[in-house]
Amino acid sequence: MEFAIVDIETTGSQYGADGITEIAIIITDGVRELDRYETLVNPQMRIPKFIVRLTGITDRMVADAPIFNEVAKEIFSYLNGRVFVAHNVNFDYKIVKAHLQKCGLTLPAKRLCTVRMSRKIIPGYPSYSLGKISASLGLNHQNAHRAMGDTEVTAKLFHILYEKDKDQLVQAMKSNSKEATLPANLSKEIYEKVPKRTGVYYFHDSKGKVIYIGKAKNLKKRVTTHFTGKNSIKKKGFIEAIFDVSYELTGNEVIASLLEEAEIKNHWPEYNRSQKSQIQKFGVYKYEDNAGTIRLGINKITHQYKGIMQFPTLAKARTWLLNQIDEYQLNASLCGMAAFDKKDIEEEQHQDNLIKFLSSFLANEETIIWHGAGRTVDEIGFVLMEKGIYKGFGFVEDSIGIDSVETLINYLKPQHDTYFVRNVLSSDKLNTLKKVLVR
Repeated sequence: MEFAIVDIETTGSQYGADGITEIAIIITDGVRELDRYETLVNPQMRIPKFIVRLTGITDRMVADAPIFNEVAKEIFSYLNGRVFVAHNVNFDYKIVKAHLQKCGLTLPAKRLCTVRMSRKIIPGYPSYSLGKISASLGLNHQNAHRAMGDTEVTAKLFHILYEKDKDQLVQAMKSNSKEATLPANLSKEIYEKVPKRTGVYYFHDSKGKVIYIGKAKNLKKRVTTHFTGKNSIKKKGFIEAIFDVSYELTGNEVIASLLEEAEIKNHWPEYNRSQKSQIQKFGVYKYEDNAGTIRLGINKITHQYKGIMQFPTLAKARTWLLNQIDEYQLNASLCGMAAFDKKDIEEEQHQDNLIKFLSSFLANEETIIWHGAGRTVDEIGFVLMEKGIYKGFGFVEDSIGIDSVETLINYLKPQHDTYFVRNVLSSDKLNTLKKVLVR
């Protein structure tokens, strides 16, 4: 059996968008070097300044280098029929595989990660980054962040691992081992504990900090997609930063969606960029003026009161309120929208129409309990809306019952009523829960 130790330098850290600027390969049988190959590659795009500072590879250096399809067959000849080995193998493997596929060449699937295997075969070191583990082992690491320099020290590390436990390397290459597809710093044992049940999952970094939160009907299946190329987060740094996975079961998808929203706002994870951008900043408020006239208005959200509806931007709040003014024939001036007042809706008519709107929007200010599967067979998960306002969710033993708000309050996890929550509570997912109207 022969192994191809590989390292690449790229224009960035995104699997699909960035190009290769340099590649180096050392062929070994696990004991000694058999052959080697290296070349600069013209990525046909500008190299960012921070990459130049890191690798020393400039646009001028690659200007006369071959483009990838000119060396693809030669690179493939070194990799074909051999086990692909790299430090954080999935990054190098996915980029090289994608480049070869564009040239009509299919890269073999067997691969090994020297980060993962180092953690297993030589445990106990404080860090397994290439620079630090090579220093800990006394390996000479010259020309760091250049392809051949990193490949040479990776080959030395691989030879140590091969000598110490060849059998474990062979075991890791089996298709059912999962070792090749998991993040370099996430142990298989932690991954295997993730259940095939409904809930919310958390990715943690080396210090235990939450860096990403997601929800799923099948936690194991969803977590796995992040490591198999089907995920939307393709940055190398994200995968490398995952050291741990934890989860919280919810029993049903509605509570999973509500918990995910609340937890993202609570932890503010680095890689939940799209959800973080939806933080609610403006609210539509209902109030009475000195004359007792009911009005609507938009204001910034405070900790004391969130309003009847929340939005991430002022523009979205205005658009939503204008839609209600138009649909329910409200007086725009009495809704803080004087510029859109048509002067044809009297105050008395506005009051009648506003009451109809509030009755519809706040579900007649009814108290509703939705309930469904809990985290165990003896438990019920519930969602509470009290007097038209979402209050939160919780779990209760099925023997207690769910028709009393006073009882449920003791088990409630209080949450804020937001635009996102309203979308969840108006979605088809809510049909999976039973509804109790509390008179």
